[in-house]
Amino acid sequence: MAPFEIGLVLLGLVIGPFLNYAIYAFAYFPRPISPWQAIPTELAPRPYWRKLPILGWLGSGAECFHFGRVFWLRPLLIEIGTPCALLILYRYAMASTFMPVGSVPVGTATLIVHFVAYGLLIGLMVIATFIDFDERTIPDWVTIPGTILGLVGGVLVPDWRLHEVSIPIFPAIVGQSMPLQANSPQNWNVAWNAIEGLQIGLICWTAWCFGMMDRRWISRRGWKKAFVYFAAVLRRSPSTRPLALMWLVGMVLLCLAFAILGVERWEALLSSLLGIGMGGLLVWGFRIVSGWAMNQEALGFGDVTLMAMIGSFFGWQIVWLAFFLAPFFGLIFVIIAWIVTRDSATPFGPYLCAATLYAMLDWVALWSWWSQWFQPVQWLLPFLLGLLIGLAAILWLTQSAKQFLLGQAR
Repeated sequence: MAPFEIGLVLLGLVIGPFLNYAIYAFAYFPRPISPWQAIPTELAPRPYWRKLPILGWLGSGAECFHFGRVFWLRPLLIEIGTPCALLILYRYAMASTFMPVGSVPVGTATLIVHFVAYGLLIGLMVIATFIDFDERTIPDWVTIPGTILGLVGGVLVPDWRLHEVSIPIFPAIVGQSMPLQANSPQNWNVAWNAIEGLQIGLICWTAWCFGMMDRRWISRRGWKKAFVYFAAVLRRSPSTRPLALMWLVGMVLLCLAFAILGVERWEALLSSLLGIGMGGLLVWGFRIVSGWAMNQEALGFGDVTLMAMIGSFFGWQIVWLAFFLAPFFGLIFVIIAWIVTRDSATPFGPYLCAATLYAMLDWVALWSWWSQWFQPVQWLLPFLLGLLIGLAAILWLTQSAKQFLLGQAR
């Protein structure tokens, strides 16, 4: 094992405890399970050696009365798996496994940047997954910083996006490996380098900030009352002011970025913004339609912000792929959950993360096949509208048939 790889393993031994700390401390209802959190008064003081990675969990049996019999097993496995996963991810990245086959080889710096981007997003998805398992929700404390990290990272290092092969002008020339952009697999829309691109970016940023505000729409007493109540909730919510401030700062920074950034970095920024907008819109649309047709919440808004975060890292294309792959991974989760707990009800966020992880690791093969079906981004909204109408019809017919059959059975 090379010295750098040994350093990665040691780094993994630090990241693993941080992941455990974030899982229990960033949740909506924090639990003081991590030894790095404040000790509850009803527990005996924890010795310093309990803060050691991996080994510290082996001595936590005295707290089983408070947190459950084998509460220590999952954090132990996370701290064992983190350095192993980090080392494997690094070796795969440096072997150009995540780069398109048949393209001109890229430099070592690009491979390392790719490894860092993959590692950061996987870490965020690990935190979101286990919080979702525990609470059936994904907190904004995870997805908001993650989304901003994706935006900033793409601007500072445009190469950290997923890559595709450029189409050579002459068949004998090998294509170049280039970062995925918002209009991939088609060429970049040069009109987006002008004011049209700025308008799109501002709309995506506004929609994301507004979507995270405390929105309540109750139309039982008519639309006029609904608007009044909607505005009152927004005005009184403690999250409105910080989100409004974030929106305002972001609008100013986007205008500055449009004015001073070069074409490559503006392309990366706008691609991330469209990843937020189109990624979040897809899940948001399915959430609204399925909730209306089934009269119950099928997707939480945390799933929307989760996919917006993923879109900020790698664009809308991987979000759409992962969303339609997620039900297949959901079957695996549901079967395992039913075997272990006899409860088939599980959150959807882990399915989305599992499908995204698969799409990241098998990106080369997936994109080489799926890219031929992707249309320019301007066709996405009509396609999504038709998709949602079809989904609403199917769900409504299913619910109606179920109610009819149950009514007959009674």
